[in-house]
Order: sequence, then structure tokens, then C-alpha cells
Amino acid sequence: MPFSGRTATAIITFPPDRILLIKRATVPFRGYWALPGGRVDPGETVEQTIVREVKEETGLHTEVICKIGEYHEQGVQDSVEYDYYPACFLVKIVHGEIKKQEAEIEDIKLFSLTALPSVLAFEHAQMIKDFVAIRNAKAKK
Repeated sequence: MPFSGRTATAIITFPPDRILLIKRATVPFRGYWALPGGRVDPGETVEQTIVREVKEETGLHTEVICKIGEYHEQGVQDSVEYDYYPACFLVKIVHGEIKKQEAEIEDIKLFSLTALPSVLAFEHAQMIKDFVAIRNAKAKK
């Protein structure tokens, strides 16, 4: 079955300059480090999706701060075709402690923005680069 449709991803930062990534246990992302996120359910906005997905995958309750960008990811991985449109958001933690969801997540870790894992899921490296560029531009103002 192809993986397609509208999705949302979240950038969650921790001091000093760390980011939360999850290692997926499901195709087409198995073995890749990725930003938390998932598919938009019927009747749900992308903002609602990312808050729900972050809570389900990490145990953290969050609020959307701003949108980082819109992306398109297409290809084949592990014999699964994918063609989907993720929106990436910067979110802040309202409360909760990190607790990974066991069924779909192999691992969850904080990484320095300067020492990210080499195996990032598809466009997630670009999402993180876009976040860093926006953050740096705001810091210069």
C-alpha cells in the first residue's frame, strides 16, 4: 500500500541547541531518524495533527509556534511507494516528559543541531536546515 497524502512534522528544541528526533520502526521510514509527525486525519487541520502526533509518539503536550515550511516527498523505500506533502512546524512543550510510543518508534533521542545523525528521513534534513536559517535570521534582527 502506498504512503501518500497530507502529513505534518514537528521541530521540538531543547537547550542548548538540541532537537528531538525519533527513529522509526515502520516502513517507509524504518531505520531513519525523523522529526515527530504523521498523517492528517479526516476533519483535522495540520496544526491539530502535529499536536496529536507529538503527544502520541513522544508523550509531550505541545502548542504550535509557527510554520517552518511546506514540502513534497516522493520515491520508493523498502518496496513502499511514497508521495506525500508534509508541513513542518516549530512547536513548544506545554508539559509532559519524553516517553516513546512503542509500536512505531524504535528510539527517541535529543541531538545537537551541529551533530545530527547521518541517516535522516527524506526531506527532514531540509526541514531542519530551514528551521536553523529562520532562527539565525531572527537572531540577527
